[in-house]
Amino acid sequence: MQSNIELLRGIVAGVQALFPFQIDGWVILPNHIHAIWQLPEDDCDYSKRWGLIKAGFSRESGLSRSDGIGCDARVWQPRFWEHLIRDESDWRRQMDYLHFNPVKHGLVEQVREWPYSSFHRLVRQGFYDRDWGLANNGPDSGFGER
Repeated sequence: MQSNIELLRGIVAGVQALFPFQIDGWVILPNHIHAIWQLPEDDCDYSKRWGLIKAGFSRESGLSRSDGIGCDARVWQPRFWEHLIRDESDWRRQMDYLHFNPVKHGLVEQVREWPYSSFHRLVRQGFYDRDWGLANNGPDSGFGER
């Protein structure tokens, strides 16, 4: 998985250079990704950015299908779900949900144990305490998949 993470990071950086966006939060799980982005003012084209990330990763990873139909089908679902964050409270709930996901899915007991997450950067920046998000005291967000 680590080599694919590095490849994905490179693809994302390339897309950011062409179509800027700020990554507030990101977690990569074995079968899905959660991300919170901020786009430049007067730009709401998430689809272009996701499309370029998906296509670039599929092409560079060699995981795409060669039959010409649904070339990203082995790696990506054909769509994504977006949520417009309304205020700081909503942003915080979304960040907590995103970072708690590896615990929620039983991949780790503590958020800090999952290496493919922006949680570690946010701990260094003082946003989260290192011990936030233990399996028995995670956020009860009331949304998302169960």
